[in-house]
Amino acid sequence: MRNKITIWVVIVVVGLVIEGLALYIIRAKEPFVGPFRGEPAARALYEKMIETMRQAETLSYTGKCSSRSWRDGTYKIWMKKPNYFLVETINSQDEKCGTLVGDGNDLWIYWPGDCPLLDSSQNRYSYEKAQSKVYIRESTPVGKHSIGHKMNPLRAGVGTIINPSTFHGYTDSLQPYFDGVRSRGTEKVEGQDCDVIEVSFMKRQRVWFLWLSRDDHLPRKLKEVVRVRGDLVSLEHWSEVTINAEIPDEKFAWLPPAGWQQWQEPILTDSLLKPGATAPDFELKLAKGGKVKLSDYKGKIVWLYIWRAG
Repeated sequence: MRNKITIWVVIVVVGLVIEGLALYIIRAKEPFVGPFRGEPAARALYEKMIETMRQAETLSYTGKCSSRSWRDGTYKIWMKKPNYFLVETINSQDEKCGTLVGDGNDLWIYWPGDCPLLDSSQNRYSYEKAQSKVYIRESTPVGKHSIGHKMNPLRAGVGTIINPSTFHGYTDSLQPYFDGVRSRGTEKVEGQDCDVIEVSFMKRQRVWFLWLSRDDHLPRKLKEVVRVRGDLVSLEHWSEVTINAEIPDEKFAWLPPAGWQQWQEPILTDSLLKPGATAPDFELKLAKGGKVKLSDYKGKIVWLYIWRAG
């Protein structure tokens, strides 16, 4: 009888351990999957950050970025109402890279040396003809342009988590998918007392963690996690944050030197195949191993679906 009781006790204990382990695994995973119930106090902190950026007359800070996709880089940004901005960048080798200037009407991008190869649609011949002494110029309507989306051509390995153009009234393209904010406690970042909040988009498929200074309600540390097959994690640190300092308009003025030419982004539709033309053959790797060629499907209808993250 004693042996039977012992066996039952062991079974019960093992069962409780397994159940406890299962609950632990579920709880351990909980921060990474599914939506959560928003917290009004945390949402108020998030909205105060947006309000602070939009009500400031000037804002400047240094952003240091690191990411598996962006590499590492640093940018220094100055912004002024109604529509001025300047972004200077340095890569991980401490080399000066592209500069982005908004003079109130137009956006200008230029580089200290040769223009980098910006797009796969640039063929090598046209690039070699126009790689030196070139610039990009685009119109920038107030509140309708995105500094964050213009960081990539600077080629410094920088990318912003919160779009700097929020300062000018721009609404980030993620905002329609915003679905909650919650508190993650408090923490010091380089001597600053910060409230930490987690911001969810698309039921936490994309998440921001923001360390907001209690002094000025602006971030000192930012982390973004994009949940795909393998999580994409990006980090950003803000330092030298300054609000409402005097910045002269002359800081945002730039004109191309004599002999420089404007680089025009290729019109992609110009390179499309004409109806009835034979598609060039190509080969792709399969996720399960092996390869496939377009020519393997000659005489059949092929649906080609291309997508990218970010």
